[in-house]
Amino acid sequence: MEAIVQFLFVTFLILLAIIGYRALLRKFQRGQVVHKDFCELYNLDQEPAAGELAFYFVCPESTSVRFAIWQNNQLVLELANDTFDKGGHLLRFDSTQLANGVYYYGIVTADQETKKRMTIAN
Repeated sequence: MEAIVQFLFVTFLILLAIIGYRALLRKFQRGQVVHKDFCELYNLDQEPAAGELAFYFVCPESTSVRFAIWQNNQLVLELANDTFDKGGHLLRFDSTQLANGVYYYGIVTADQETKKRMTIAN
């Protein structure tokens, strides 16, 4: 009889530990960024960049996106400011419009701002 009580007690402790662990995981997951809800911006194919560039990004749903190029946190050029459908999008740009140097390209939506670095060497 005593063995059964010990077995039940150990089983009860294991169940409490599992419940506590799951509650702790839920607590840590609150407030974390869910990446699947945001547009994903890809790197350029070539670095340093020269000639015609292809900027590629993917939207998880129809989203209003502003695509721009910055230098030293100053807006240099806005390539698009439109609503893009769900899926992948390709924006082409002739880099000869910019002087050689370091720039940042990126997307801005209502919920995110994502920038990536590029070096222009025409």
